[in-house]
Amino acid sequence: MTTYAAELERVIKAPRSLVWAVVSDTNRWDRAAGLAPAKYAWIKEGSANLRLAKAKELGLELEWIEPPYQWIEGVMVEGLRRFRKGPLSAGGFRVTLEDVDGGGATRVKARAYVESGWLVGQMQKMKFASALQRYLAGIASVLEGSAGATSVLDEPAVVQARRLLAGGYDEAASGPHTPSDVAQLESRAARMAERPVKKELVDRVIAFLRDRPDEEVSQIRPFELARTWNADRRDVLRAFLYATEVGLTNLSWQINCPVCRVGASVIDTLGDLGNKSHCGACEIDYEVDFAKHVEAVFPVSEAVRRVSPSLYCASSPAFLPHVLAQLRLDPGGTATHAMEIPHGSLHLRTLWQRRTADVELGERPAKLAVTVGDAHIEVIPSGATTSKTEVVVTNASKDEVALLFERSAWSADAVLGTAIASMPEFANLFATEAPAAGVELKVGHVALLFSDLTGSTALYEKVGDAKAFAIVEDHFRICEAEIARYGGAIVKTMGDAVMASFATLDDAARAALAMIRAHDAKYQAQGLGVKIGIHAGPSLMVRANERLDYFGTTVNVTARLQAQAAASEVVLTAENARSPLLHPVFADLPERAFDAHLKGIKETQKLVGFEAVERAVDRSGVVNVDEPRASSTR
Repeated sequence: MTTYAAELERVIKAPRSLVWAVVSDTNRWDRAAGLAPAKYAWIKEGSANLRLAKAKELGLELEWIEPPYQWIEGVMVEGLRRFRKGPLSAGGFRVTLEDVDGGGATRVKARAYVESGWLVGQMQKMKFASALQRYLAGIASVLEGSAGATSVLDEPAVVQARRLLAGGYDEAASGPHTPSDVAQLESRAARMAERPVKKELVDRVIAFLRDRPDEEVSQIRPFELARTWNADRRDVLRAFLYATEVGLTNLSWQINCPVCRVGASVIDTLGDLGNKSHCGACEIDYEVDFAKHVEAVFPVSEAVRRVSPSLYCASSPAFLPHVLAQLRLDPGGTATHAMEIPHGSLHLRTLWQRRTADVELGERPAKLAVTVGDAHIEVIPSGATTSKTEVVVTNASKDEVALLFERSAWSADAVLGTAIASMPEFANLFATEAPAAGVELKVGHVALLFSDLTGSTALYEKVGDAKAFAIVEDHFRICEAEIARYGGAIVKTMGDAVMASFATLDDAARAALAMIRAHDAKYQAQGLGVKIGIHAGPSLMVRANERLDYFGTTVNVTARLQAQAAASEVVLTAENARSPLLHPVFADLPERAFDAHLKGIKETQKLVGFEAVERAVDRSGVVNVDEPRASSTR
């Protein structure tokens, strides 16, 4: 077989890392090159776990093995296909990049090739040459049109490039755009306009669903869009929850692998979710943690736009934005590369043998020596530099290795379980969207609030059942409003008590103070008070009466803390009370430190109660604390 290659060199007026992020997206390139979409499976080849792909092109059955691609962010990417069926024996794509004009522009050198007979080889060469012209021209039109485009080393280039691509469109670079059903879009948009969502966000959501390419609307991540739009994350998530309610989008759940951080599967409802999931790439089974692994994504409704984006290349670096580099080495091999290493920590791991290493980099090292052994990875940084790091990788093991360099501190803008469960709109609009009966989902960390109304029994005797009931109902409305204002959601009400969940303990604390103050301003004179306990920790989320509910020690402790509170007081453990995040919330409030036995917990607990008095700021800017209010139980 002979090699037939198309090569192209072009200068693009944009930062190198951003150009790399788009050029290296081999899924986009394969689509632009006119290659057929593929179906992928995993096979074993020696110690390696490799992708097996099948496709059909021009009536021919194609089958190939796809070894792990190699890349270094901002520097190069290369991919290889070894064909097992069809007229080709191999094919590949390689791109290298270098700075031009002091980094204001980027020189791209691209090469696409096949190994085949003469006729097929010549046809592919001409097709690749034309596709490279269109693809690089499309990238230039999108990136060069982005005013003030810059790159930030500590954030993945792929993520930065997505924000820039969201501002422009070129079919070669961005992919196809299936038109909307205008009648359906307008009808549902009219309903969306009636929902409690900011008008500018409604307009943006509608425009996004109508105008953006299929790939972008097939799996929408609200927090990622919020960063692109420079909008509040919860406001954008709220908008997509209502968009789902009116039928503009659907709500699906992606189960992300804890090792490779890539979606291992997608389910339509939480009722389809089990206790465990499997990642074929990492060859692992893992327990599902709702807070860490389950991500809410929003595909456009098929009634609005019938999009079905195809997978052209499953090995694209774009699917692993946190991976700075991925390199393959033969046994005994050594390779030296120049990399721009971000500050902070790096996580190194091999694909198949599950060897890992973590290294903390206070400053960018001049050299990074990495040795991969049969059972470990050794990393030795040395020197300091402000530019590129010389990375020397040695494979001292008996097998071929694929080594990944990951940004361990970076996390994607994902709407994970805890975040969406704390949205009142989710609880209200999707009451039946909960885990399957009998499935207990771990929630890694959730903040909970329990409140109770004091003096209600006496109120019923004093003013009568009807009036007292109306006051209690108003109390619940006050609580619900303040809980929602601070990003929480009511899980359930029990008699005069409220249970609510929050993403963070400081949000729960702010809501607790606001609840007490709003209630006291209206009803304290009638002898009613609110006492609250807040706590945070791991919990279990399950379906209970068609609602999401929490169970476990964290729930029990929170309820016990509420029982220890006096009227107009928020009680929490001393450990949580001294958290730096809570200091500005409770600063200068009257406090009560005490020990107590909490039911079901053996050790005596050190607790702190804070009285929710108002604080005002005088003209000099000094915070003044009102005198503590009288309390019937103090």
